Amino acid sequence: MDAVLSVWSETHSLILSGEPKGHGWFLGLLVGIFYVTVLYALWGLAHAVIGRDVFNFVRPIERMVKYAGIIAGCIIPFLAILIVYEVVMRYAFRAPTFWAFEVSYMMMGTSLMLGIAYCTQLRRHIRVDFFFDTVSEKQKALIDLTGYVLLLLPMIIWVSWGLFEYFLEAYKFNEQSGESAWNPLIWPFKFTFTFGFYLFTLQVVVEALKCILVLMSRHVPEPDLPGGFK
Repeated sequence: MDAVLSVWSETHSLILSGEPKGHGWFLGLLVGIFYVTVLYALWGLAHAVIGRDVFNFVRPIERMVKYAGIIAGCIIPFLAILIVYEVVMRYAFRAPTFWAFEVSYMMMGTSLMLGIAYCTQLRRHIRVDFFFDTVSEKQKALIDLTGYVLLLLPMIIWVSWGLFEYFLEAYKFNEQSGESAWNPLIWPFKFTFTFGFYLFTLQVVVEALKCILVLMSRHVPEPDLPGGFK
């Protein structure tokens, strides 16, 4: 806990000091996004406790995750256009850009990180189900709950914190990509790693709660699949 408090104290000191190179406002904006989502989740938790309905907590989390997934999906068409533009400029006009490679991998990485949690919500991650499909709904819920609590949650909480420290170190050194003549700042992109895994953690907590509800014989609605998945 002391290590966590130390890192958060350092983060806020960097925001207030503006170091390095006056980027404190941008760090504050990114951390502010995180705080807003935390407050929204806590608001849902309070409503769940007062109303004695766990779905008052589930719905706000899934709403945030869905919006992140929509953003992730919206990035893909722009990424495709960028790649086509770079190919045409490189091979038709012999005038390749110096920024397309880095923009494309940042867009792809951002889409991936923001989409992980939504893919979990839709239950569209790859899984080995030759045995899973033969058991009852309660047995499925028990298998999932065991995996979430004993394996997945501890791992992604640990990874999420490690990614935040990774992001903060990149910020402190004002890290740049070093991949091209453009050489953009890379630490804002690394924030998407932290935020994506944070949303992933929240969604896994929600999935674990759903498993508990199934074991209690409560009705749990199926995920609202986008048109392309139906």
